[in-house]
Amino acid sequence: MAAHWALLWQLLRHDVQERYVGTALGVFWLLAQPLFMLLVYALVFGEILQVRLGTSTETGAFAAWLLAGLSAFNALAEVLTRAPSILTERRELLLNSPLPPVLLPLLPVGASLIVEGLSVGLLWLWLCVQGQCQPLAIVFYLPFLLLRLLFSLAFAYGLAVLGVFLRDLRQLIPPLLTVLLLVSPIVYPMSIVPESFQGWFAWNPLAYLVEGYRVALLEGRFLWEAFAGLLVLASACVALGWWLFQHLLLRVRYVL
Repeated sequence: MAAHWALLWQLLRHDVQERYVGTALGVFWLLAQPLFMLLVYALVFGEILQVRLGTSTETGAFAAWLLAGLSAFNALAEVLTRAPSILTERRELLLNSPLPPVLLPLLPVGASLIVEGLSVGLLWLWLCVQGQCQPLAIVFYLPFLLLRLLFSLAFAYGLAVLGVFLRDLRQLIPPLLTVLLLVSPIVYPMSIVPESFQGWFAWNPLAYLVEGYRVALLEGRFLWEAFAGLLVLASACVALGWWLFQHLLLRVRYVL
């Protein structure tokens, strides 16, 4: 089993490096891309639309708030984007190697950890430079990271097998992610959402996950109710994703 995990680690390294081979920045694009989008959102929502957090008028505070939310969203987006094609891209490994198929969907989940680690590390560095880092922030952040990983595992296993049969998924996911970003309080606070729409936002699990990230990293507090509710939902999603993967895996070999 140790050999399998070692092979998985090598595959993850190769997968990340392969995406940026021949580029000037190489793997630093993992940080450059979300940073560029952060600057765009901070400019559009913070400066042009003048979105504010309560009474705060500081652009730096809004950028930190944005980065905390985007850290969770970008990590999930990494999994959702990559998972539908992971089995077809690794067809030879699936059919001709001793590597257990159950490990392949872990590749996008592992890549998402790298993406999130870079973003959260940058945020923590920025907060420390500003003298605003909270002593217990990382302790309170880790349980919500666990929740994000559980949701990622659920999507990775479910979409990995569905992507073999529904090849259109890989084209559908990017626009759906854009919709998800815009209908979730990630680049804007809930306070600017009209009251008539706030009831719909209450049914969005991503809103609670992002809020958990922000409260933990920026305020050093822990949202117990949000964590408990999301833990139940994430566990159910993992069970469903795992069942779907096991149920369809035998058919996948024939389709590939």
